[in-house]
Amino acid sequence: MTVDHQSVPTIEQLIDVVANSSVGITVTDRNGAVLLHNKAQSILMSGEADHLGGRILVDGEHGLPKLLAQLAKEGRFENVQVSYRSADGKQDRVCGVNAVVAGSGDETRIHWVSRPELGERLPVSSTTTENPTSDAAAWIRAVDEREQPVLAPTKEHESVLREFYEVAPVAIHLIGVNGQVMHANPADVALVEYSSTPSEYVGQHIRKIYEDQGLLDDFLSRWDEDSPIINFRANFVTRAGAPKPVLIFSTAQASGGNVSNTRCFVFNDPEPQRARDAVSAFGWPAA
Repeated sequence: MTVDHQSVPTIEQLIDVVANSSVGITVTDRNGAVLLHNKAQSILMSGEADHLGGRILVDGEHGLPKLLAQLAKEGRFENVQVSYRSADGKQDRVCGVNAVVAGSGDETRIHWVSRPELGERLPVSSTTTENPTSDAAAWIRAVDEREQPVLAPTKEHESVLREFYEVAPVAIHLIGVNGQVMHANPADVALVEYSSTPSEYVGQHIRKIYEDQGLLDDFLSRWDEDSPIINFRANFVTRAGAPKPVLIFSTAQASGGNVSNTRCFVFNDPEPQRARDAVSAFGWPAA
């Protein structure tokens, strides 16, 4: 599916979505040399790519050569567990990685999206006994405090960023303060099965795809606080009305205390059999 112009974010929005997302994003050439990456990826790599020989360093069973070979054969993969390691080998971070190949020949690029494997999630219920200093809270705090890397996306990367949005191996949508789906990439539209009729989803209220309406109300009520949604399991609803188990990583673009839009990255849940998360202290029933 090729999205029409009105559903594509501006270059400023794309830079923000990629640079400040709560998941690691990297674009490499076909050999794994990094062209750009965001600050979340810097944390996963325990350093910036320009300080790591310009390449992503992956340890364990799914080392970089194997990942590149799999991509050369299949063109994409999803929810592959890898460990990013530091140049000195002293640190590693386990992640679930989605990747896709775009272009051909010398113009081949690989788009990588990496979510940290976390034991906790955000937000939590006001009655929860979960630790407020959980790994999910620590993760988003580290991302917020990290400076942009040398290879951060800029307007000079516009064509690559637009390609990333178009072919990204993960669903991405931007929601406005009124709850309207401002923009949704092809993977997001396909996730909820609106590829044949995208206007029935894009431009509509995000309520349309949430199974648990109380959960969404809770999310929407937190936007003024710029409250992140990290490693959160929920069910979306497809166009046909079927539940779609997903894993959400979302933050908001805010300035001067006002939120302009969200940066939502949504993964197919690698463990769809797990119970869905809830945050309301009142136990809202699913719709």
